Amino acid sequence: MPWMHIHKYYFHQMLEMGFGLEDTTVRRAAENLLNYQLPDGAYMHPCGRRVNVPDPRIGWPACVTGYVTHVLMGLGFRDDHRVETALNVMLAKQRNNGGWICNTVGQDAPYCIVSGTPWVFRCLAEAGLIDKKSRIAQRALDVFSRHKRKIIRHGYQKDRYYRCDEALLLLALRATGFSMHHHLLRDLRQSLINKQQPDGSWLFRGKSSPWYSIEAIAALCDVGSIWRQ
Repeated sequence: MPWMHIHKYYFHQMLEMGFGLEDTTVRRAAENLLNYQLPDGAYMHPCGRRVNVPDPRIGWPACVTGYVTHVLMGLGFRDDHRVETALNVMLAKQRNNGGWICNTVGQDAPYCIVSGTPWVFRCLAEAGLIDKKSRIAQRALDVFSRHKRKIIRHGYQKDRYYRCDEALLLLALRATGFSMHHHLLRDLRQSLINKQQPDGSWLFRGKSSPWYSIEAIAALCDVGSIWRQ
C-alpha cells in the first residue's frame, strides 16, 4: 500500500535523510509506489476496507493522494504523466464547500474535509497550478478560516499525513502566495510559537516529536519569524 511505503516504514525517512532517486532503494520504492495509483490518477485509501467500503478502489482519498503526490514531486517526478494525472484529479475534485474529501470515509471522520485539504492545496501550489488569486485557493482559504479555532485547539493530528495543524497549513498557504498580512497566517504563526515546549520542542499527538519540531521550525523560518522571538 502507498501508506506503508511512504509513511509507516522507511521510505519517507530515507527522503528526509537526503537520499534521492540516485539511490537504488529510493528509486525502486518510488516506482513501486506509482504502481498503486488508481486509473483516475488518485491513490487507494489504505484503510478502505475498514470503513464499510465494498471496494476500496472506489473513490479517492484526498489526504493520501496529496501526500503521495507531494513526495513524488519532491523526488523530481513533477513532469511524469502519472503525477500530472494525480494533479488533474485534485484540480477537478474540490468540493462545493471549498475543501477536498474522499468518499470512502464519510461521517466516520468528520474532520477529513480539513485533513485532506492542506496536502492537496500544497501540491497544487507547488506544481504552479494555483496561486492566491485562484478561485480554488480562495475557496480553500475559506475552509481553513472557518475551522481556524478548531485547528488551533486540536491540530487534527491523527498521524503524519492525516492531519491539519499550524505547521502544515502555514507551509501550504505560503506556497500559494499568501503573505503574513492575512489574519489566518498571523494567528497560525502565533499559535505555533505559543505551543513550543519549555525544552524547545513541539508536541505531536501529545508527545515531544523531533521531526515535528523540525517541521515547526521550517514553517516559522518560511514566514520569517524564527529569529524574531
